[in-house]
Amino acid sequence: TAPTTVPAPTALNLLEATIPVQYPTKMVSTIPAVIIAGGVFQLMATGALTFLKEAYLGLPIMSQIAIVAIFFSVIRLSMEICNFADHDFDHDHDHEPPKTIEYPVDDISKADNDKDKFLAIYPMLRHEMLAHMEANEMPKEAVDWCRTMMDYTVPGGKLNRGVTVVAVHRTLVKANEGRDLTDIEVARASVLGWAIEFLQAFFLVADDVMDASKTRRGQPCWYKLPNVKNIAINDSFLLESYVFTMLKQHFGKEEYYLQLLELFLQVIQQTEFGQLLDLTSQDEGSEEIDLTRFTLERYQKIVKYKTAFYTFYLPVAIGMITSRVEEGPTYDLAKKICCQMGEYFQIQDDYLDCFGDPEVIGKVGTDIQDNKCSWLVVQALDRVTPEQRAVLEANYGQWDDQKVANVKALYKELDLVKVFQTYEEDSFKIIQTELDKVTTMPRDVFELLLKKIYKRSK
Repeated sequence: TAPTTVPAPTALNLLEATIPVQYPTKMVSTIPAVIIAGGVFQLMATGALTFLKEAYLGLPIMSQIAIVAIFFSVIRLSMEICNFADHDFDHDHDHEPPKTIEYPVDDISKADNDKDKFLAIYPMLRHEMLAHMEANEMPKEAVDWCRTMMDYTVPGGKLNRGVTVVAVHRTLVKANEGRDLTDIEVARASVLGWAIEFLQAFFLVADDVMDASKTRRGQPCWYKLPNVKNIAINDSFLLESYVFTMLKQHFGKEEYYLQLLELFLQVIQQTEFGQLLDLTSQDEGSEEIDLTRFTLERYQKIVKYKTAFYTFYLPVAIGMITSRVEEGPTYDLAKKICCQMGEYFQIQDDYLDCFGDPEVIGKVGTDIQDNKCSWLVVQALDRVTPEQRAVLEANYGQWDDQKVANVKALYKELDLVKVFQTYEEDSFKIIQTELDKVTTMPRDVFELLLKKIYKRSK
């Protein structure tokens, strides 16, 4: 029997065996396939294909590999170009949500202001979080608990952080595209705003337990309810987890999803760093008050990390990300301005904790009793005589109404109300100077934040 002749493998055979075929799946990506099919048909019809094949097989193996490499490089390049075109086509209408999510656009359209539009989204998000629990085999008892917990802890505040996300997005869209937001865009921006409000609720529920606070937003703290107590600690973890559930459900397919995810993770960690500095400003194991730990440097770090990042930078950065702001220096300047506003805001908070009306601010201030590293005590320590310092050391950080009154009397004696008023005016001017440096994005983004906090009373 004559031996069977096995043709030597060519470079084309080897590449065909090792390179997977990629089939186009989108409209624009089918163009290369159509062109190739038409070209092959023409070559076969004229007999040129046979000639080209024989010429190719007559080349040295290295030349065959070179030609095949060039051929596949051209194919890959054409596919990348088509994928880019498909990508742009897919994102021509980025403000349109995934088709499976139905936003309450009618309620948004009927609302008269941003806050009411924002509130229209909350029932939908609450329902989604509860449905997510049911999908994870949580019984009705657990679902009902979380419904009550969310309603008690999430929507009861001023909602400034969440509404700011919508305002920032609107400002950037007007500047870049010369139009207002669609109702769908308002809804999607509101989802991100509510992610911040859920984050805020997580921080506050946990903070109230750590500080042994009594009231929050004009009602007993969640953990103070008889049937809640330390369950509130786990509830705070749930509130944090909901943030990432809603981000994934609504923005998981967006190209900027990872950027959003990293932003939230970073800000959460920064806030917890700030909380750590706050909680450890005194030695918990000691019964003595050590006022030497209350320095301006420590206070500024607490404010920057505990308040500024999540209250000011986070809403602005979200709007910048979803509006496709890409310049790194723009984010750096935004962070600097937002941290300055955050310090101003927290100093206002410290002042109102001592001198504000509980009926107006929605809580009973306890910074003095809690032995907090407050701006007021830092300023007092910088001004006291040895006799006044002795009064401060004897009265600060104790749950005694008379001693709290003694500290407040000392603050008034040191004229800290006037000191605060002077700081407020000076800080406003400094922020305005920084705003003059904003050139790569609308200055209005920051001015709308400043207007909300300047000379606030609650």
